[in-house]
Amino acid sequence: MAVIATLLSQQLQVQRLRTALRDRHELHECADWASLVRFCDREPVRVAVVDLYWEQTPNFEGVRQLKQRLPRLTLVAYIAMANERAHDLFDAGRAGIDGLVITGQDDAPRPLLALIERAESRSLAGLVRRSLDGIDPLALDAVLLTVTRAHERLSPQALARLLAQPRRAVTLRLSAEGFPPPQRLITWGRLIVAAHMLEDRHRRADRVASTLDFPSGSAFRNTCQRYLHATPGQIRARGGASYVVRALLRQVHSRVSSAHEPRSRSPARTPALAI
Repeated sequence: MAVIATLLSQQLQVQRLRTALRDRHELHECADWASLVRFCDREPVRVAVVDLYWEQTPNFEGVRQLKQRLPRLTLVAYIAMANERAHDLFDAGRAGIDGLVITGQDDAPRPLLALIERAESRSLAGLVRRSLDGIDPLALDAVLLTVTRAHERLSPQALARLLAQPRRAVTLRLSAEGFPPPQRLITWGRLIVAAHMLEDRHRRADRVASTLDFPSGSAFRNTCQRYLHATPGQIRARGGASYVVRALLRQVHSRVSSAHEPRSRSPARTPALAI
């Protein structure tokens, strides 16, 4: 479940977006451009859907500033098309708009959902999915859930419910693929999202810790050291989310390799001679 922020001038646009997304993503409506920026800055927002003409004239400078501040954020423009607005679309692309929805043309539920999913796939979940290509589908779903729901209080029991499997079955399937048990995997998912947020250099570790519900900034730093032997600053410098995903996969490959190594046999004991 991705967090999607919206700044839309027509209630019809909001309704159509909610209909398309159903319960697949969490939707947050913002009241103005400033609240949109604050919310995207504070929460792990993957996609923002904005009406470029929310204030009658397109806010290209606001778009540019938001993309500079949050370069990993995917921005989708949702507009009512008019002839006089055609030239603005070229400026929208240059300013940093990643996708376009035209009211009455692209916003039927299925194409609108497909557009949002494509935008979301270019973000963090897409990176994780590509990195884990070829693994057991249940293990893949488990990892993706720990990432897309990192901002929730996800527990091993809740993860098992979302996967529609008994908790023990989830643990066994993860172990067979070399992944850690659910509780540790949930922490890995939170670290992947935290590292993704740290890629935006203005974000401080304490803000990331608060957003992802770590008990404190110190607890977040301690978790980084325990799992990655790195500080938040080092995680940012080493590549952010991709660095954490690589670290997780190294552990997975190490466990798989160890599981397939033949066990050395104990040397046979020489029978004692009778005296």
